[in-house]
Order: sequence, then C-alpha cells, then structure tokens
Amino acid sequence: MISYAQALSRIKTATSDFSLAQELCYLDGLLGRVLAETITSPANLPGFDNSAMDGFALKANPNKTEIRLPVLANIGAGDVPKIELVDGAIQIMTGAPVPRGCETVVPVENVTIQPGADSLPASILLQGPIEADQNIRRAGQDVRQGDPVFAAGQLLAAEHIMMLAALGISQANVLARPKISLISTGAELVDDPGIALRPGQIRNSNQPFLAAALQGWPVQATKIAGHPDTEPAFLALLKGAMGAGAQMVISTGAVSMGDRDFVPGALRSMGAEIIFHKCKIRPGKPVLFAILPNGSLFFGLPGNPVSAAVGFDFFVKPILRQMLRQPEPAKQMASLCEKFTKRAGFCLFAKAKVSMQDNQAQIEVLGGQQSFRIAPLLQANCWAELPEEKSEVQAGELVRFHRLSGGLLCE
Repeated sequence: MISYAQALSRIKTATSDFSLAQELCYLDGLLGRVLAETITSPANLPGFDNSAMDGFALKANPNKTEIRLPVLANIGAGDVPKIELVDGAIQIMTGAPVPRGCETVVPVENVTIQPGADSLPASILLQGPIEADQNIRRAGQDVRQGDPVFAAGQLLAAEHIMMLAALGISQANVLARPKISLISTGAELVDDPGIALRPGQIRNSNQPFLAAALQGWPVQATKIAGHPDTEPAFLALLKGAMGAGAQMVISTGAVSMGDRDFVPGALRSMGAEIIFHKCKIRPGKPVLFAILPNGSLFFGLPGNPVSAAVGFDFFVKPILRQMLRQPEPAKQMASLCEKFTKRAGFCLFAKAKVSMQDNQAQIEVLGGQQSFRIAPLLQANCWAELPEEKSEVQAGELVRFHRLSGGLLCE
C-alpha cells in the first residue's frame, strides 16, 4: 500500500501526456471556460482620449487668479469633435472625446456658469491654477494595443468577459470540456427519492454528489443509469461509457475486499492498467486509479459517501486541474485547537472547521469522523490533513487544511 503523496505522484505521471482538444467558442459561451491560447489586445483601451467627468475642457493655467473663459462648444459622449481648442473652454460630458488642444478637464461643480441666451453656458468663471492632465482618460491607459491580456490556461470569469467585450474580441480558442461518466455500483442503491425503500436498500447519494461537485468545472458529466452488482454488468456500463467518448470514468463502490468488490478484477479482465489500488489514507483507503485500454482515466472511489468525497477532492480534482492547466491552491496551515489521536500509518483527511481567533487561524477537528456520517460534513468548512506518521497531533501544532469548495475549480 502506498502513501497519498506516492499515489498522487503516480496519477500525475501516468496522465502527464493527457491533453484536451481545443475548440472555438463565442463570447456568450466563454464564461467558465479555460483559454487555450494567449490573448493580446487588438486595440487601445480606452480607444481615444476622453473625459472622466462632466465639466469643461480647457488649457492648463499656472496663474492663481480668477479666470473667465468663453464656452465655445458642447461635446457629448458619441460626438466627434470638430473643433481644436486655442483658447476658451468646451463643455464636455463623461466619456466624450477630448478635442485637440485641450489639456485638462475641470469638473462642472468647480466652476461658476454664466448662462447664455440659448440656456447653454456662455462663459465660466473658475479659480486658478489649473493643472494639466486632470480628469482625462488617455488612450491605452488601461490596455495598450499589442499587450498580452490573458495567458493560456486562464479560467474565464465575468470580469474576463468584460475585458474581452471591451476589446471587441468576440471569440477565443478554449480547451474542450472533458467528458466524464459517473457510475454507482451496488444493487442496494435507489435513485428515485419518491420510491419507498425496501429492507436493505439505501439512497444513491454518491452519484448526485459527484454530478453536483463537477458543475463548477468546465466538464461534461453524465450520470450512467443502472447500479451494477456483478462484473459483467459493470463491464457493460464501463464499455458503454467508453463507447460514448468518456475521457474519465468515476465509479463508486466495489473496490474493497468483499465478495462483490469486482471492480479491480473487471479492470484487469478488460486489459486496463491499474496504476495503484489502495492508499494509506482514511477515509478512502481502497481508492483505485487505472488507465483504460482506450487511454481514458478511471477513478474507483469507495462507496461510503465521505470516502467518495475525499476521493474526489484529493485524487480527482488535482488531475482535473492538471488537465485544465490550473494551479493548485496555496498551502494553508492552522493551529490545532485540541489534541487529536489517530491511527499511525494513515494520513487522515478529517472533517474540520477553521476560524480566525486573535488574528491566527485555528482548526477544530469535528466529531463523527466515520466515513458513513454525512451530517458532520455539513458543519465542516475544510478537511484537516493529519500526517500519516503520527498517532497524536498536539494542541497548538500547525496542521495543513483544505477548504471545502463545493467542487468549485477556483478553490
């Protein structure tokens, strides 16, 4: 049995050559996708010098005296200035192009307006000095034409869409969404919540959990109907998923040592390469990873719900990040609130709660660590990673923790 670090290293090595195709995607469909190319700016942003305020565009003036200027024109957003300022002032609105010759914009609230006969300002009175280059947004001040804007691998959020739209970029090459099939084994499982359970039956929670957790990722996840309880039935679903183009299959259950734990044997019978089976972690020790004959990836997670959640967070998510060119989250540490005793020889991913106390991160390992218990997970906001080699972790020791993210890629 190998350590968690060894298991993760083996998966990453085995999948290092796995690459996703690229596809062209239009602006409306780019949210949540991953760029496959570097984006450079096709234009300056802003595209022209424009006013940041409603006010008056004029020349700078170093004199500390009262200044009176005639108002020569009025320019609004969307207008094209036809005047070059030599003297006087031009009334200007926010976003309007700054005419040639104008050196600064004075806000309307900083001047006294003398109205003209047509209700437009005839002249303005203001107090000097008037500094140059005030309240003008210069062309290219935000982004210059030709500058790199986004690198390949950028996960596109709403603010990135804003920038692309502002630059007039209507489409981009993104990584294709990997196809993932979800299989839940076990004849005892019931999918329909409206069906009353018979003795020995349980609700299927793993498949809905995985489907929900994957919704935060740019993937195509499919729940495979049926709950195989024999090797032939499992192989039929697995081959069906492969035939439908699944690049990753995540199965839950039937990976341990019982009479009906048929997944390892089924994989061997079809010629899959089992990279490892069993890992020194709790919960989730029976976890399995394999490469299917067609090159697709296979994760066999244990059937207990918390074991499945640990398998997803600590095995599936790191490989999804690798496939989608995303960085791992920064390492986070917190001080353990109370002494915790565990079995040595296993890395424990414990349901825990981290909080700030006296400007220091404190972590509490919660009760109810059994892998069948979902309720304590609802009280947790992180997993505490308690080292394999230790049987006791003392109060005050720094412990690594991993935020519960609901499956979101950014966490």
